Formats: sequence, C-alpha cells, structure tokens
Amino acid sequence: MEEVVLTVTATQSRVLRKDVYFAETGYYPHEGQWEIHSSSARHRALSNGRRWGKTLLGGKESEITSVVLNKFGDAQRGWIVGPNYDDGEKEFRVVYDSLKKLGVDATCSKFLNNNENGNMHITTSWGWDLQVKSAAHPETLVGEGLDFVVLAEAGRLRRVVFTQYIRPALSDKRGWSLMTGVPEIATQESLLYWGWTRGQDTARLPWGSWRMPSWTNTVTFPGGRQDEEILEAEEDLTEDEFRRQYGGEFVERTGRVMKEWDDELHLANLEYRPDWPLYAAIDYGYTNPFVWLWIQVGPWGEVHVLKEYYITLQDTSEICTRTLAFDPLTKYCSAFYPDPAEPDDTNTVSRLLKIPARSGTGGEIKTRLSLIRSALKVRPEHGPEEMKRPTLLVDRSCTRLAWEMREGYRWPMHQSEVKNDSELPLDKDNHGPEALGRFFKGYFDAVEGTRSTRQRRVKLRR
Repeated sequence: MEEVVLTVTATQSRVLRKDVYFAETGYYPHEGQWEIHSSSARHRALSNGRRWGKTLLGGKESEITSVVLNKFGDAQRGWIVGPNYDDGEKEFRVVYDSLKKLGVDATCSKFLNNNENGNMHITTSWGWDLQVKSAAHPETLVGEGLDFVVLAEAGRLRRVVFTQYIRPALSDKRGWSLMTGVPEIATQESLLYWGWTRGQDTARLPWGSWRMPSWTNTVTFPGGRQDEEILEAEEDLTEDEFRRQYGGEFVERTGRVMKEWDDELHLANLEYRPDWPLYAAIDYGYTNPFVWLWIQVGPWGEVHVLKEYYITLQDTSEICTRTLAFDPLTKYCSAFYPDPAEPDDTNTVSRLLKIPARSGTGGEIKTRLSLIRSALKVRPEHGPEEMKRPTLLVDRSCTRLAWEMREGYRWPMHQSEVKNDSELPLDKDNHGPEALGRFFKGYFDAVEGTRSTRQRRVKLRR
C-alpha cells in the first residue's frame, strides 16, 4: 500500500500507511468506502444511496492530503465544493473535528468553520490549505492551481461547474477530483451523471465510477438489502424514488419533471417582435389558476414565452373582459391553443376576444411533455447563429412558469401520492407546463402535418 507522510505538528513527522492513519483518527471505512479510497483513478464519481457514508468518505479523503506532499514536494491545497456552503460544510466538519482532536488547530494560521458567512478555511503551519466553496458563487471558483477537489452533493451540481471552473484549476498540479452524492437527474448536464458515465467507459483510464446502494453500508444497515429500515423505506416510497434514494440509481421518473430546465439557459430578456407570429396557450382553471401564456415563434422554430397570466377565482368570461381585452398584445394574436376538454370555455374566449382556437392539443400527456423537454435541449452548434440555443426561451418576468418548470412540477415521491397511473407526474403545480404542452402539441403537430402533405405532393408530381 502507498506510504504517506503524516505531519500532525510543525516539528514531527513519521511514515505510515493510509489505513493506519484512518484508524489512528478513529475512522474505519466499510468495504464500499475502502474500495473508493484505494482506487488509483484520478477522477472518481460515486452515485450512492442515503446514509451510505459519503460525507465521511469525502472528509477523510480530504484530510489525508494534509499528510501527503504533492509531486513538487509542497503541502497540498484543495477545495470542498457544494451547491451551497451548507452542502460542503459536512465534509469540512469531518476534517475540522479530526484535526482539532489532534491538536493541529493550535498551530494553524487559519482554523475557521463559520457556516453562516461561508468562511470555512484551514491553513496549517506547514502550508496545507483546505477551503469550502459554493457553486452558487461561481466567481469564487477561480484561482491558482489545486491538488484536489471534493464535489459534495454532485447530483445537484451542473457539469459546467467542473468543466469550466474545477478542471482547469487541477491541470497545473495534475490534481484529483472526487464527486459524490445521491443521484438527481439522468442527463449529461448533471455533474454526477456525467462523471459517472465517464467512469463507466473503460477507455477513459483517468476515470472511475461506482454505484453504491445504501445497504452496502452494513454498519448502518447490518441486515443489508433485507434490513428492516431499507424494507420500510421501500414500502413508503415509489419504486423509482426508492431506486434513486436508496439504490443510488439514475432513474427517469423521479424528482422534477422538466429535468432539462436551467434558469441560466432558458430564461432571457425577451421582447415582442412584430415580424414573428403571436399565439396564446391556455390551461383553464378557477380555484387552480387560469393560465394564459403569450408565445411567439421564430423562423427557425424558436419558441419565446413573452408573458404570463396566473388568475384565480375568476371565470373565463371575467378574465377575458377584465384583463385580456385590455392587453395590447391581444389584437396581434393569431390563434390560441386550449384544453380540448373545456369546449365551452374555448368558445367564450374565441367569442369575446375574437381570436380563433386551434385544435389538436389533446392526446397523451407523455407526448406533450416529451415535446417540451425536447425544446429545452441545447441544439447542435452547427448551422445559423439563431439555432445555437434551446428551442424554448422564457422571459424573466414569467416567474410562476419558471418556478413550475424548475422545481414545482414533479413526479410522485411517496406511494400515497400515486393515483391511477404511476407513470404520470403529480397533477399539481403544473398549470404553466400544461398550457405550454397544449401549444407544442397543437402547433408543431400542425406544422409537421403541413410538411408531410407538401412532401406527398412533391412525390406525386414526380
């Protein structure tokens, strides 16, 4: 086993093995933890279940660097990065408490653990340096070269945090990274999923990845997969949510529905463009909100949501006569896309606002969701400049729609939330996406139908 140099004071040092250091600081990793501690992969990604022990893993893996000189013979410097300061504090606390117990704090120039203002920083007398950073403040993720970075709660971090900020900082010293967390979304925009898939590719030698279910921690769950606590959680959660939270699996139908949504990508300052056609999308409601979205479509199929109305406790005729009739955009509207299950409301809107209704907005909800999620994806970078962005953009003023897309609209988590179809999202906080789905289904089905008709005509002429 690789030998390391332990320097617990400014004047003493001795040589011992990694496992000996862990034991001397009261840490006895279970088999799963030890497998990752002993890996030689430069970049390691762990998708773990809850209560598996990733906090101890990340904390002790950071702490061991305090007793190892880097290849230049210098003390090491590293970060613990989380989505917020709170997320990195847990791993940092492991190091802080351990070094304090060893008496290292008495000789440190910095030994701070202030979670309230994000000042969590240790600098030892021999130059070892550890600091907690927050990905919510990316401007702080720029600095001199690093020997290591632990990315806590990586399931909630975006890939760009690593590729744009962390990876360059590791280059000078050929530093290593460890990303851990319960999986959140199965897209390449998720740092944990991206890192995990790279680690599964045997051609990428610097990378290694693991999936560790909760029950592989036999210290916390001595009964393994049949542990009473595990079985109770399985009974309470939906199958997908159990697989994610305890199985450490990346699953599709869990958490938020619009997994591709990103405020930085999909929110913009938009303006009405007279050269683009204007439409409206509706989700009818009374106690639940009546939703009206103003939507424009560009020449390359761009969909811009310009403005939103979320109105409760008014019937459709009141909303039309009191609000929509006075909106300056109404006179430019070419058509609206309604819920086909409410024909009376649709007739009321069409009669009062003098706007025609479009059909073809029904069908399975899965189809409508698929159309929206496809529009949220970033398109290939070849082609016209207008196409180098997601199809769907939403104005920053549409705060309710943005919230539903970002976090409100979600899949069932507990068995008690599952109604008739376990494959459907919760019918809650979904009114904006419902209206948007009606538009995508009605508008783009019609466009595709027109294209198909044109193609058939061309073939007939030939």
